[in-house]
Amino acid sequence: MSETDTRELLVPETLPARPEGALKERLAKVRYVFTDLDATMLAPGSTVMADSAGNPSAALPDVLVDLKRAGVSVIPVSGRNRSMLQEDCRILGLNTYIGEMGGLIMTDLKADRWSYFTADMAYDPSCGLTPHQVIEQTGICHRILERWQGLIEYHNDMGPGFKHREVTVTYRGDVDDDKFRAMLDESGLALELADNGYVNRISKPTTLAIPDDGTRCRSLHIIPKGLTKGRGVRRCMHIMGIKPEEGLAIGDAPSDFLMGRKVDNFILMKNGLPHPGVQKALDHEMRHHPGRTLISSDITIDGWVAAMRSILAAKE
Repeated sequence: MSETDTRELLVPETLPARPEGALKERLAKVRYVFTDLDATMLAPGSTVMADSAGNPSAALPDVLVDLKRAGVSVIPVSGRNRSMLQEDCRILGLNTYIGEMGGLIMTDLKADRWSYFTADMAYDPSCGLTPHQVIEQTGICHRILERWQGLIEYHNDMGPGFKHREVTVTYRGDVDDDKFRAMLDESGLALELADNGYVNRISKPTTLAIPDDGTRCRSLHIIPKGLTKGRGVRRCMHIMGIKPEEGLAIGDAPSDFLMGRKVDNFILMKNGLPHPGVQKALDHEMRHHPGRTLISSDITIDGWVAAMRSILAAKE
């Protein structure tokens, strides 16, 4: 059998509605769900009371109630900032989140227990600046905008704006990743680029001269070197005493595989499959950890709800 034929066999199983056998035993241990939000837990447009097609639906609130009753905690892991995640969690009744690609870890929202995490980038909290402000002071953010006018802009976070960020800098658009990284190397700080996947649509106002349907628009983050959703999840797990077998990660982008590697279970959203970076990450997972990754049975919010129903079924 050729290498190509072997590669074609490395396809993850679709998560069944009612897991059985070893998979049932594995999913029955899950107590914490580390989840991406956009194009994963939320419907297109980042809404809750709708299905993947935009039709009115209360499926997400219903399953969140059932998860809480079953003792399963949902922990958003997102590129979003504090102001957005605090409201998301307050409204949905969640108490823990990981924001800014792992850079802001809120372990107890009710008690306001949180910390910054800058991985390999040197940061002294006594400087009086947030990590975001330290990055901005280098001038790199403005230079990037000047170089790619019309192709990249600050991601406006659905309104609150990039200035509300504390650790990372977020853009949306489409540029050459290698040239972007070369510019970051000139900043004098330990920084890197993180691809957080395609956006569903480009919310207004915008300066981008690209289609507004998200087909050529990615969420691009300047982050401290070494900062990933995975390291953020690992740090959160350490603080909260969460064991790998108690965790499940779910997402649609290449960055989500990194959090999946810190727990024993990872669900890749079906809608993430067309992303070239996802295909590369999936190939790596299937070769080195073939039993850990499953594919959701549907896309975005419908697939997320179905996945949570599978976990609940495994606990019966």
